[in-house]
Amino acid sequence: MGAQQHSFHLSSSFDQRLSLVVVASLCFSSFMIWPYGESLSYLFCKALIFILCISYFSWQFWQLKYWSCQFILSAKGNGRLNQKHGFVIRGKPIITPFALMFDIQCGTEVKRLLVWADMLDDTSYRHLCRLLLQSYQSRLNPSL
Repeated sequence: MGAQQHSFHLSSSFDQRLSLVVVASLCFSSFMIWPYGESLSYLFCKALIFILCISYFSWQFWQLKYWSCQFILSAKGNGRLNQKHGFVIRGKPIITPFALMFDIQCGTEVKRLLVWADMLDDTSYRHLCRLLLQSYQSRLNPSL
């Protein structure tokens, strides 16, 4: 009998947006430690890079509005991503009360998924955490 599959649908969340704002703030604050220069070409280059950073992070923030991901996972550690790509979980998942992170292998490509707790309801988040831990335990002890 095959392992039961569980479906998870993720969409962008407040915590995901907040983490993007924090990363953007770190990048923008790095401009304050650039060396001082009076050269017009240096100031132009610095301003151009700053504008490109603002444009990039604004575009990323806008794209989060439409971001979603759906995957199906079994306790054995295999599943399907967006109903198309089969995957297998690799490595040890990192699980915290705020977010979880795990690696999946789709064919020859390895991807990292970061799931913030507010992307799912509490029951689904706990269920996903249990499935990831079961998958990790079954890979450590295949006889179980």
